[in-house]
Amino acid sequence: MDFPNPARPVKIEDLQNRIAHLEHRIAALETLQEVAHTLTSELKLDRLLALILSNAMDVLKATAGSLLLLDQATNELVFQVVQGGGGKALLRKRIRTDEGVAGWVFTRRMPAIVHHAASDPRFAMRVDESLSFQTLSLIAAPLIHKGNPIGVIEVLNKQSGERFNTDDQELLMAFAAQSAVVIENAQLVQQVIAERDRILDVEEQVRRELARDLHDGPSQILASLLMGMKHLHQVIARQPERITQELSDLERLATTAMHQVRNMLFDLRPVALETQGLLAALRVYVERQRETGGSNVFLEADTIPARFPPKIEAAVFSIVQEAVGNSKKHAQAKSIWIAAKQSAHTLTLSVRDDGNGFDVASIEESYAQRGSLGLLNMKERAELARGKLTIDSKIGKGTKVTLVMPLDTPTPESANG
Repeated sequence: MDFPNPARPVKIEDLQNRIAHLEHRIAALETLQEVAHTLTSELKLDRLLALILSNAMDVLKATAGSLLLLDQATNELVFQVVQGGGGKALLRKRIRTDEGVAGWVFTRRMPAIVHHAASDPRFAMRVDESLSFQTLSLIAAPLIHKGNPIGVIEVLNKQSGERFNTDDQELLMAFAAQSAVVIENAQLVQQVIAERDRILDVEEQVRRELARDLHDGPSQILASLLMGMKHLHQVIARQPERITQELSDLERLATTAMHQVRNMLFDLRPVALETQGLLAALRVYVERQRETGGSNVFLEADTIPARFPPKIEAAVFSIVQEAVGNSKKHAQAKSIWIAAKQSAHTLTLSVRDDGNGFDVASIEESYAQRGSLGLLNMKERAELARGKLTIDSKIGKGTKVTLVMPLDTPTPESANG
């Protein structure tokens, strides 16, 4: 802003205009400060984004606006909030990070003012055309957190019909800087909540499976035992010669129940894994799977060391349990092969079956709808232990789950040897 030259007479009208301009700037900065306090109290991401955009439009007297966030998985900018100009049709639409003014601002991490949108090469005309909306003037600023761009905020067409100016740009940049911090915080809160909900879902799924296994297994057998005991009283009174056979039947039922309970306890907390290591636990697990029947389970792991770091052992064993369980329950596999081998810096394990197979892409796209978190659980367990899990399957051709775990340090056994 230019100040008057004291050597030149100043018109009252010029002073009034400058005073009005300064008053407007002060009011805008005060509004910005108030908005900052409001934003820090809102942690619901959707509401926060809508609040950010509406306040930006109010401060800059704009008729329309949009807020886009980066989808890191696809490296695209997503229209998260759109207000004014009939822009609701843009919600959840995606653009490349180098497309349009928003892409230009995002990649260069700097603001932009566009006075003649139709003639600006950076402007994406297809957006306006899809909305039957004419953008005359716009201003956009990147949302940057700790040096990394996370999105873009845009406001369009001043209510007065005037163009946006550098003062407006400075205001939007200040607003964007504040907004980026609270957006990042809200995203972190949302991630924590989502992870908590996922853990609760997994716990509930485990409880349901445990309840079902107890009902279908030991519970039914115990009910049969009780009925058998009542029947035994009648046999003693009427047919004492059958007591031995009846007791043998009850003993068989009790033994079966005991085996089932032991198997369930082993699945929940394999003592062999803690006391003897991964190799011993896999051998015990395979032996128990053979005893239960249903599928032939084979193990090829004699060349791996007896022990690995506890975190790796726990992750590998739980993934084996999940993969074998899926093969038996869902794939109806006749045979299942578990193989493990170690190289200089990695442990590679695979679980392969001759079951029905499935379309991996379609299953991964619909985890939530299908209500089955088995594949997702395996991948997340692998990632938590810094491993990589891949699933190869074709309908009618069986399934192979491969896990590669990095070994940064020598295994306990090799370190001692």
